[in-house]
Amino acid sequence: MSWILVALGGYFFNAVAALLDKYILSGPIKAPAVYAFFVSLFSLFALFFIPFGFQFFGWRTTGIFLLSGLLFLYGLVAFYAAVQWHEISRIAPLVGTVISLVAFGTVFAPALFSEGTFTLLHVLALLLLISGGLLISFDLPLRAGERIPVFVIIAGIAMGVSLLLLKYGYADANFVSGLVWSRIGMFAGGLSLLLVPVFREQILSGSHRFSTPSRAAVHAGSVFIVGKVCGGVATFLIAYAAFLGPVSFVQALSGMQYVFLLVLALPLSFRYPQVFGERLFFWDWFQKACAIVLIGLGLWLAAMGGIKLLL
Repeated sequence: MSWILVALGGYFFNAVAALLDKYILSGPIKAPAVYAFFVSLFSLFALFFIPFGFQFFGWRTTGIFLLSGLLFLYGLVAFYAAVQWHEISRIAPLVGTVISLVAFGTVFAPALFSEGTFTLLHVLALLLLISGGLLISFDLPLRAGERIPVFVIIAGIAMGVSLLLLKYGYADANFVSGLVWSRIGMFAGGLSLLLVPVFREQILSGSHRFSTPSRAAVHAGSVFIVGKVCGGVATFLIAYAAFLGPVSFVQALSGMQYVFLLVLALPLSFRYPQVFGERLFFWDWFQKACAIVLIGLGLWLAAMGGIKLLL
């Protein structure tokens, strides 16, 4: 049960960070690559955990952690690109749903990701969590021609595989080592953006603009720092939850992040309608309420356990 509470705490802080990301991308920082680059620099704060058990567990395990961080950074670039042009309460659940679908694949290979033995109720709980995530992501009935933005698919797959690799690496390493090496990989991913000419130009111009003292720069910097502190806490808690429990459930619980996000975004939509505008009518609320019920039921079943199921 402890890993569930840790994961829920992580997704709450992720919801706060996502709202602040939307605010920053709506004005102060227009280019997703620039924002992701600054985030990669901030990830180096994980180095402060080195005195608390950091070790080298061989190049294979280290490479897995580095690749996990690299993929997560690229997933962030795609996520920020999607958030910039769409409602945060719609894009974030869609990304979480793709992540959950990636995680569902571990049901069929539990030994590979140290998942242990799944139960019938565990599988049902996964289906409920994923169904709730889908229901909270789409406005029913679906409009003709409606499709999932390609950046959402890229972000979800990259972040989902990133967490799976992190869990796989933890089979041979401790938590602190995995956290530090994966954040180093994330930093390397940020530096690799400089190899792309268009990204390099955006990053250099963005760095110059924010290095010039101004009221707008100070405000944007303050919001950025608060957001990245929340994001850092979320990353730590979610990674620790993946270390403690089954990664498939940690990912599937991302649906709760969007329950938090909906609650937080609603009052902000009245204060900043141009940034957090939500177009919700009676049936929209009914649909989201049903999604929350499904997610809550899945969460309850995940905690209950159940009958062993051979897969």
